[in-house]
Amino acid sequence: MSRSPLRRLSDQITLATMRPPVSAQLMHRPGAKAIDLTSKRVLVTGASSGIGEAGAEQFGAAGATVIAVARRQENLDALVQRITAAGGTAHAIACDLSDLEAIDQLVKDVDARFGGVDILVNNAGRSIRRPLAESLERWHDVERTMQLNYYSPLRLIRGFAPAMRERGDGHIINVATWGVFTDSSPLFGVYNGSKSALSAVSRVIDSEWARYGVQSTTLYYPLVKTPMIAPTAAFQGKPGLTAQEAGAWMLDAARYRPIRIAPRLALAFRALDNLNAGWATAIVKRNRIEPVED
Repeated sequence: MSRSPLRRLSDQITLATMRPPVSAQLMHRPGAKAIDLTSKRVLVTGASSGIGEAGAEQFGAAGATVIAVARRQENLDALVQRITAAGGTAHAIACDLSDLEAIDQLVKDVDARFGGVDILVNNAGRSIRRPLAESLERWHDVERTMQLNYYSPLRLIRGFAPAMRERGDGHIINVATWGVFTDSSPLFGVYNGSKSALSAVSRVIDSEWARYGVQSTTLYYPLVKTPMIAPTAAFQGKPGLTAQEAGAWMLDAARYRPIRIAPRLALAFRALDNLNAGWATAIVKRNRIEPVED
């Protein structure tokens, strides 16, 4: 059923708040010039679908050598075929990123085949949309969420960052959620916690390793229309970014290396929270504002 003009206008306004401010890529690196991605070795996790898939294709179109990582080999193979058919260069490596030993082997394989990576995109993750009391009673879900959203990216950083520091150049892009900025939001306590932890490490990478030429960018995605959100009825019909729009954030991040890219709404909410946390929490309680899965 078609939507009314008023509803369509409302959706467009909501979408506008989900996008970054104008020239977001320049906000935190004044004078930054675009980096040529030609032949850059870019490893993207969670590349078999959604944002990771879209980002990998866009990196391939930009001339990068894409190393696509996920569990589903057949999906990765199809992705590689599309990238190479379009004139790009891509390779598929299947890996269960919830297995830390498998990650260590992945690092060894990538080092042996490609000599390391120039850009690491920690995109793979899982989400839980559940009241906190229920989440705490399903402890295995808490552990699995932390494993994939936090420990896995750190293990990859541990594996690839030393070589980046040694050669004096590297970039680590970490995917978080705008829920990090609205951290009092209901139903995502465990998910937000895992992404907040990754966000903190991402900022520390930049503050400690920039002197060695290694920088980081955190992407605070809003709702993105991907297979991950399909089973969640609450998100049906909600406005959101396309996977292609979200993938473009990765390209902007790689080209300009901003400290972060975040939606306008998230930045505005953080400003309000800093001004008066009570007001911010009251808005969340009144409107049931929720972060959403990336």
